[in-house]
Formats: sequence, structure tokens, C-alpha cells
Amino acid sequence: MDSWKASRAHRSFVMTLNAPPGKVFPLLCPVREYEWIPHWRCEMIYSESGVAEAGCVFTTDFSGEGKDVWVVSRYEPNRAIGFVRTSRIRTVTYDIRLSESADGKTAAMWSQILTGLNPEGNRALEAVTPENYRDLMSALQDMINHYLATGQALHVDAEAVSRRYESPD
Repeated sequence: MDSWKASRAHRSFVMTLNAPPGKVFPLLCPVREYEWIPHWRCEMIYSESGVAEAGCVFTTDFSGEGKDVWVVSRYEPNRAIGFVRTSRIRTVTYDIRLSESADGKTAAMWSQILTGLNPEGNRALEAVTPENYRDLMSALQDMINHYLATGQALHVDAEAVSRRYESPD
């Protein structure tokens, strides 16, 4: 019997986004992410509307990560969206909940549960330290806030941030 055991990591981060949920929520979509994430690339596999919706399926294939299949598992406009992302080495469940603050901003609670599917996946999870996760989420917060303020993508080395999060040092 194999003695391998799956590893699991839980990470969360609260973003403060400078717009109400009605402006933020539509940007949490594989199609709309092209507008505010400089290195974003995906292939839409299934969507009746052409954008995020319950049951929407798309893939990503980022350098160093390999191909991932994503499924929109929760879709509550202006309130919450969830994704299940899987590859050959790990799965990630995303839960993003939005709430409006008194000043018209959005508190966006991002929660992720990462599970290794094999020894390689367990090693990949080691890179998802609380510090690396915070750095990634802070970079995403900066990108979306810049887009909300200017209508333009913030030009940062988002791939370097992503590589730091995805690969053990």
C-alpha cells in the first residue's frame, strides 16, 4: 500500500476594493479578467452567455503551471462567486464573497483550499506560504483597484508574482 497522503492548505485574504460590489463582481470573470490582469489568458470551453455563469468551464495554461480546468461552482451576482480549479497535481477551490462597506467600497473575502493530488502536488503546495499568498492577493488588489480607477490594466510583473506563488523556491 502506498504511504502517500494528500496535503491541504487553507488561505484567505480580505481585499478592500474602491467600488461597490456591482462594479467589482463583473470583473471576477474569465473574460473580463483580460481587462485588468496583464498576463491573463484562458480558453472558454462552455458558457451560454459568453461570460462567467454557474457551470461555466474554461482552461488556463500558464508557463510553469501547466493546463488547469476551471468550473464556476457558485454564481450569485454582486455577492459571491466560486471556482473549482484542477490540474494533474492539485485542486484549488476558490470562494469570493463581496460585501459593501458604508463608504461604498467592497470588502472582498477570498478563500482558497488547495489539495495536493500526488507527491508533486504536495510539493507545489509548500510554495503557498501565507506570505506568498498575501503578496499575490495584494498584487491582485492593486491591479483591480487601478483598473477601477483608470479603466486600464496596471502594468506589473504579474507573472513573477504568480511564479512566486506557484513554485517552491
